[in-house]
Amino acid sequence: MSASGRDVELLEFIEVATKNPDDVQKSVLAEILSQNAHTEYRQQRCDLGGSTDRQTFKAKVPMVTYDDLKPDILRIANGDRSPILSAHPIS
Repeated sequence: MSASGRDVELLEFIEVATKNPDDVQKSVLAEILSQNAHTEYRQQRCDLGGSTDRQTFKAKVPMVTYDDLKPDILRIANGDRSPILSAHPIS
């Protein structure tokens, strides 16, 4: 049985991701932080000054609980579509 082109691409992606997990994680974090730079949460509670690196993130973004985020979650649940926690609409 031969693999399709798509299967080969997926296997190559898995190989890269598992050989370099630290690099992949850094890249994913940077992408998430870039995409969500203008959310209320980022701007009001953890100003990273445009940084997308892991060290700045760890130093400036506090650990939070559900209760910490509950008011924001309720706003989203009640239909507020502004970028509160995510730049992409949450449904």
